[in-house]
This record gives sequence, C-alpha cells and structure tokens, in this order.
Amino acid sequence: MSTKPSLVKVGVIGSSHGIKGFIKIFTEGDTLNSVKPPFTCTVEDPRGNQSTIQIEELKLNGNHYLAKLKGFETPETVIKYRGFSLLWKREDLPKATEGEIYTEDLVGLIAISKETSQSLNYVVTQVIDNPAHPILELKPKTGEGETVLIPFLHQFVGDWNLESKTLEIIGWEQWIEV
Repeated sequence: MSTKPSLVKVGVIGSSHGIKGFIKIFTEGDTLNSVKPPFTCTVEDPRGNQSTIQIEELKLNGNHYLAKLKGFETPETVIKYRGFSLLWKREDLPKATEGEIYTEDLVGLIAISKETSQSLNYVVTQVIDNPAHPILELKPKTGEGETVLIPFLHQFVGDWNLESKTLEIIGWEQWIEV
C-alpha cells in the first residue's frame, strides 16, 4: 500500500487577469501542457480545505497560464481562489524524467552526507514552497534536535535514491552550525 498522497500539487493560483474572470496559474512543471479544457481539478486553500473547480479555457501567457473557471465571470468573483494550490491526481501526472522528481517524493527520504555517504540521522519532513526555489525541512529521526532548512538547489543537495530512500546533502556542517 502506497503512503504517497493521491493528489500532487502542480501549481498555485495567482491574481485575476483582465475583466472577463481569468485567473493566473503558476506551475512548476509541464502538467498543464498536456490537458485540454474543459476539465475538472482539485484546489486546496491555505488551510487545507479542498474543493473542485472546472477550467473551461486555458492558455499559456509568458511564465504562467491564464484560466477561465466555469461560473466565474468577473475578476471580483474569481479572486477568492488566489493563493490556492492546484492539485492533480498522481496517476494522471507524466512520469518524472531522468534527473527530475516530484517534490512530494522527497518527503520521508533520509539525509546522507554527499562527502561520506553516512546517514546524517535527519529525514525530510516537508518541502516548503518559496518563490525562488523549494526549501527542504529536515528533522532529526529521533525527534531530538534542531529543525534544519536547506534550499533545494544543486549546490546544496546532491542525488536522491527513491529505492534506498536517501537524499545527499552537500556540506552538511554548514547547515547545523547556522
């Protein structure tokens, strides 16, 4: 039985756009490239409450998409979804390519030192959204000790192995001294 969630966050809903009720959607991958409206998807507010919306129209606009939601005709009505996460069924997502990973798959991985390959006795407990890049939250496996936050960037994080459930951390000492 899988412990991974059946819904995966693929984007965040931003502000309204124009006068016809379009809203911006910022995505982290190309999931929306392969879907054709109309379609129904799940959204989640910052408190974790989920609901479904129907997207009638979708178009790429620079670094984001513009979406027209069914039943929402003005910017004032659609803005209630600002800040909501766009969730997708895991089974409907494209398979991650070589060198890619869904951030949800990082949760539960054991941190190891890239330099020594030794366990650091920390586990990834959360991936925090950040405008510049995701941030990994690591907590001690024993529950005792400080929480460590590490930017999910190549200069700080090495390879991951989903089979052995490990994630390489580069220069671990700098993170526990801070």
